[in-house]
Amino acid sequence: MKSHPEEANNRNQGERNSLLRKALQWRKMNKKYHFTMAHDENLEPLFSFNLNLMNLALVTVASAVVLIVITALLIAFTPLREYIPGYTDNNLERELYVLSRQVDSLSNEMDKKDIYFNNIKMIVEGYPFENDSVTNIDIYTPLSAMKTDTIKLKKSVQDSLLRAEFESENLYGLYDDGNPPQTALKVKNFFVPLNGIVTQSFNAGNRHYGIDIAAPSNRVINATLDGTVIYATWNVDSGYSIGIMHSDNYFSSYKHNAQLLKKEGDFVRAGEAIAILGESGDMSTGPHLHFELWHNGVAVDPATLMSFDSPK
Repeated sequence: MKSHPEEANNRNQGERNSLLRKALQWRKMNKKYHFTMAHDENLEPLFSFNLNLMNLALVTVASAVVLIVITALLIAFTPLREYIPGYTDNNLERELYVLSRQVDSLSNEMDKKDIYFNNIKMIVEGYPFENDSVTNIDIYTPLSAMKTDTIKLKKSVQDSLLRAEFESENLYGLYDDGNPPQTALKVKNFFVPLNGIVTQSFNAGNRHYGIDIAAPSNRVINATLDGTVIYATWNVDSGYSIGIMHSDNYFSSYKHNAQLLKKEGDFVRAGEAIAILGESGDMSTGPHLHFELWHNGVAVDPATLMSFDSPK
């Protein structure tokens, strides 16, 4: 066994060795290195500096911190963040939301228009319908949940009385032979909407409640009587169409136009230009006008009231 003095000497020697190693490490960390950059040809010094390991570590850490701060500022306050996956511009989300609401509103307005024009068509053709109004359509209803054919609307008392009066007079009955009652017609001075060649005549039995008049494109189509435009629209089958309500319960319809010159609510005079001849709509096979004339809800053959031959 070692004596106590030897153990104390060994312990002291170990402490001295530890302090010596620390001193050597500290001296190594603070040892300065001289860096010089000189010209390649004449070895003239361009610049030089002294650097030790401690300073190098501090410069490295400070540079990393500055780089991190600059990167964070660029991401937070510049548009560069939009190029980083996962980051988006908040303004884009806001604009997308506004545009989405506008599209929904426009779609709902189109649905209302479709119901309105479908009801006009039902009135003209004499078919029963359930939707009398579109004012109760909620603009916030999702489009996927909206079905115009299932909208149930409450009829007013005035509407019910008006319907009862009309139905009692049989104003909406279509006649299979296409010949309306002789007492229904009231003689008027009709203005020919378009002169041309009649390519298809009136035939109520085939549900062709008008006549087709062919003529060169871009001809002007005129109103046959004074009246008010109750619809001016476009649909897949008839293309650009316009309908005018006249006095004495006359109604005229003009389909497959290239362009409409009047809008809903306009009052037009007989012979006034209302559209440009065209061939719009899937049911059109060439430039022509499909012209319908209705009186008291009954389709009338326009050829019995006016001549459509082109003047010689």
